[in-house]
Amino acid sequence: MAGLSAELARTARISALLGLAGAFGPFALVMLTVQFYALVVPTGSLSTAVGLAAGFALVAVVVVALTLIRERLLLAGAERLVRRLAARVLPAATARAAVPAVAADQALRDIDTVRRGVVGPLSAIALDAVLVPALLVLLAYFHWAFVLFAAAAAMVALVLGLGAERATREALVEANEASARSSRMVADAARAAEAVEAMGMLPALVGRWARQLARGAEGLRRAQGTARMAQAATATLFGVAQGGAVAVGVLVIVEGGSSIGYGILAGLLLTARVMEPFSRVGSQFEDAAAARAAWRRLDRLLAADEAAPVPAMRAFPCPEGRLVVEHVTLVFPGAARPLLRDVNLVVGPGDVVALAGPPGSGKSTLLRVLLGLQGSNAGEVFLDGHATAQWDRTDLARHVGYLPQDPMLAEGTIAEAIARLEETPDAAAVIAAARLAGAMRMVAGLPQGFATRIGGRAGLSMGQRQRVALARAVYGRPRLVLLDEPAAFLDAEGEAAVAAMIASLSAAGTAVIFTSHREGLLRGAGRVLALREGALLEAGEGRRLL
Repeated sequence: MAGLSAELARTARISALLGLAGAFGPFALVMLTVQFYALVVPTGSLSTAVGLAAGFALVAVVVVALTLIRERLLLAGAERLVRRLAARVLPAATARAAVPAVAADQALRDIDTVRRGVVGPLSAIALDAVLVPALLVLLAYFHWAFVLFAAAAAMVALVLGLGAERATREALVEANEASARSSRMVADAARAAEAVEAMGMLPALVGRWARQLARGAEGLRRAQGTARMAQAATATLFGVAQGGAVAVGVLVIVEGGSSIGYGILAGLLLTARVMEPFSRVGSQFEDAAAARAAWRRLDRLLAADEAAPVPAMRAFPCPEGRLVVEHVTLVFPGAARPLLRDVNLVVGPGDVVALAGPPGSGKSTLLRVLLGLQGSNAGEVFLDGHATAQWDRTDLARHVGYLPQDPMLAEGTIAEAIARLEETPDAAAVIAAARLAGAMRMVAGLPQGFATRIGGRAGLSMGQRQRVALARAVYGRPRLVLLDEPAAFLDAEGEAAVAAMIASLSAAGTAVIFTSHREGLLRGAGRVLALREGALLEAGEGRRLL
């Protein structure tokens, strides 16, 4: 993270310098206006007026340009930071996580929190606050009294902003809690509608709901009232500060201060700039804490990943697809007992092995260990004699197909999803994979067939997504296919298609390992193994456990 922090610091310094230059813009515009009245009005010189107007226009354009450049610089820096963070954080988050999807989700949320901190209002406030010392130095050039007054006004703005934010947050928390309770009441009533009506509970339920709704509305009104009062107080404070700057200038003039005419203008403009970041810091206090916590979590994650030994990743030949599991044991930190205990397994070409067991017994984790996605405390997994944990991920993917429990599909067309996001999918291989997975009729029924666009969880039903994900798993005819609950979202017809796919893969010499509770699929397996207390039980005892 040191390199990223240094790069981010460089971007912040350049943005602060641009902001400092932009901060002098309004002051320069006022100075030009003063010169117009001082030089043009008494003399009526047209050339002087044109020169001052040109200068005025130039300064205005420069101020706008500096503001735009600063925003673009922050946005570009944030995008670059996100790309580099994602490239490093996601592999580190999933490498040793018990549930990679959860770890990846937390890491992505932390990255997004940091991104919003860089490009959002929080960044602008921080950069404006950095400029405060330079603005105070400029005020000191005119008179030290302006510095004291601006600093005092800034402190008052800070106290007011923090107090308003705290009062508003407390009211909003109360309102949100009352709203959540009323929503839960409605949901409970919907689930037990018959019981509510049959036993005459509807009037009491409506009364409770109305009271909770009233509490939420009252909390919301208090939050809105507090926010309006805070806005009014802030506006009043800025008005008083500007009047106070004039008063300070007048007092200094009375005491014989020099160049104080310009000093009054400086006090009017720069005091407001000094106060502005402090008046807004309260509204961003929570976001600042969240961004800082997210950055620290990412820093700890990368530090732990860098401290861990890095295995040598290589590409190996895979002529057969024979899988050998030797004495694999896995214990997660804090667990009372091993999730996997001395697991041994040999799966040859064309073998079909089913894994069964209750939820949480470790079936999905075992598949991830076999793929090398999850490390183990002891033992090793070999594919054609080479450890999967040391296999280059991109090369290993050519020989292995995998269907996770949640068949998530990335943004793109169905053809691209099946082809594992290849830029130019092999049409023949895509069709062959869809046909093997029993997805051809489903795809043909879509508006644009294989060109139908999908993304995340949108666009397709769970069953349709699972069919596409099955086709993705068998794309390119891999040597080994691992399927986690392949018929979880499918009906009887879909289950039959999965059974036919497994049989075709086995006949072609592809080894298949799948988890399932479906009797139809288990009957088609050559071996049924059950996980119980971390150990694999052989077929006969496994069938009795089912």
